[in-house]
Amino acid sequence: MFDPQSDEQESLQELLSEKLFRSEHLSFVTNRQVHHWKEIGLIDDHRKYAASGMKSSFSFYEALWIRIITEIRAFRISNLTIKEIKKYLFNSFRENAVNIKEERILFETIIQDIISKNQVMFLVFLNDNTIKILDRATFIGEIYDNNIGHHFSLRLDTLIWKMLSLFVFELKIEQIIQQYKNTNME
Repeated sequence: MFDPQSDEQESLQELLSEKLFRSEHLSFVTNRQVHHWKEIGLIDDHRKYAASGMKSSFSFYEALWIRIITEIRAFRISNLTIKEIKKYLFNSFRENAVNIKEERILFETIIQDIISKNQVMFLVFLNDNTIKILDRATFIGEIYDNNIGHHFSLRLDTLIWKMLSLFVFELKIEQIIQQYKNTNME
């Protein structure tokens, strides 16, 4: 049976995975920072030959991760801690999976849900090095119940919409994004 929602999710996944952006598109970070973060493992270098002079291209997911790093570094959170956050966000998980093909990356799944389901999500890092992804109601409830004390949090949905407005996509992609914006901003 044809499921149009499933097709939209797949096209969203594909467009967010395409390596459309170069360092010059990322106005919030310098080439030097990107290079350094690759050297220390905060960003993965997917180029076949890093020393070849080939320029890096990034998917939306990768560009968003770079933006998150800049936000976290602004609060002087260590690179070691950022590596832990990266490990948490980029691990595979099974979402009602029957076979290995249904394994997904947590970060990518969260981003797609935020865009397609108009979710407000927080990335929360607690003083005890616990990392959580929480929706608005859970986040507020955890704070109210004093389950979250000192912490650092980023509102992921706000970052995503800001990032989407920064980039110029091809017409088909712009239409998909505009459709989500229209339904999500109502």
